[in-house]
Amino acid sequence: MTTILSPGGRADPRPAGIRETNAAAVLGAIRQAGPLSRAAIERRIALSTPTVSRQVTTLIDLGIVREVPELTRFGAVGRPRVPVDIDETVLAACGVHVGVSTTTIGLADLRGRLLAGETIPTPAGVPEDALDFLADRIRAFLRRRPERGAVGIGLVTGGHVDPERGVVDHERLGWHRVRARDLLERATGRPVHLDGHLPAMATAELLFGLRQAPRSVLYFYARQVVGVALVTGGRLHRGPGRAGDIAHLAAGTDVPCPCGRTGCLEASVSEQAVVRRAVDAGVIAQPDIRLLHAAAAAGDPGADRILAARARTIGRAVAVLRDIIDPDLVVLGGQAITDSLEHLDDLRHGFADHTALPGADPPAVTRFGPDVQAVAACTSVLAHLYDRPLTLLSGLRRKS
Repeated sequence: MTTILSPGGRADPRPAGIRETNAAAVLGAIRQAGPLSRAAIERRIALSTPTVSRQVTTLIDLGIVREVPELTRFGAVGRPRVPVDIDETVLAACGVHVGVSTTTIGLADLRGRLLAGETIPTPAGVPEDALDFLADRIRAFLRRRPERGAVGIGLVTGGHVDPERGVVDHERLGWHRVRARDLLERATGRPVHLDGHLPAMATAELLFGLRQAPRSVLYFYARQVVGVALVTGGRLHRGPGRAGDIAHLAAGTDVPCPCGRTGCLEASVSEQAVVRRAVDAGVIAQPDIRLLHAAAAAGDPGADRILAARARTIGRAVAVLRDIIDPDLVVLGGQAITDSLEHLDDLRHGFADHTALPGADPPAVTRFGPDVQAVAACTSVLAHLYDRPLTLLSGLRRKS
């Protein structure tokens, strides 16, 4: 049986029609195991032959699925069965990840593979002006790729995000009760799907990153901010408030935090904190993480010590969280990890030294590497597409 993941891992309160449910089940089977013949789909999701055939035809008409006759197996008993697979050639999802200092715009195909991307400084100023600026950049970005039809725009960011109401509170951006989804929809004329960056990253791992979905996954992220997301039984946990905020988790360091305490995790390992430490130590002249990595690559022992210490601190924090939650799998993401793979052994040693549970497998690194923000933003659209393909694409056709 196939598992259908609702957008962002959250149950949609609207009642789904039987056609929509069946279409999502068929599409999910193809996403997970395609190319598949219609008969193979029928066996995987226990729908009747006519139902599967109708849904496949509809999905082909919508441009989500295509037949792949070159993979037809001849010589078997009965009529050859033409497989179908996700059509990666026509439709795409656009995603925008708004970070504290950097914003990433991406375009991904229906299997979550990044086709194009660009990175710009996060626009300052009032949120309305910032979103207008981003809308201009999105329109220009999509105009350069006319061969792809974008089914929507995914907007993801940190802070406190309410996907249902489309509202963002992000203290570090100066955004307070900003109706980000509505503002960006009006500015671009396209449907916008809003989500928090950590839930979107965890959903990307579930849909496209893991070859086999374990029962539970702890996703750990570190760059300018730190956070976690938890998936159990194929569903993303969402608390009523700031679930996943671990900025003030005790990291065991002597680094002062703006909150007034000492040793908070984000103050110890964030990109901003690390480059400030390197400048104070005279390792680099300017607070630029690229300079710190370059110094370490050139053999500067001070740069190497700073990055290794950060990796060990992250490993210790991951061990604490792993011991509390005890997931089947821990996945690491964010440039604090993916841009410092040469210090991955330090991180894993920090993890091994502090975990108390037996049988701990070392944490895995996201397969998306430094593209994780862009892929996650695109996934906030693709999760809706896979959950409600008929609703999403029928709505687009009515607008076009």
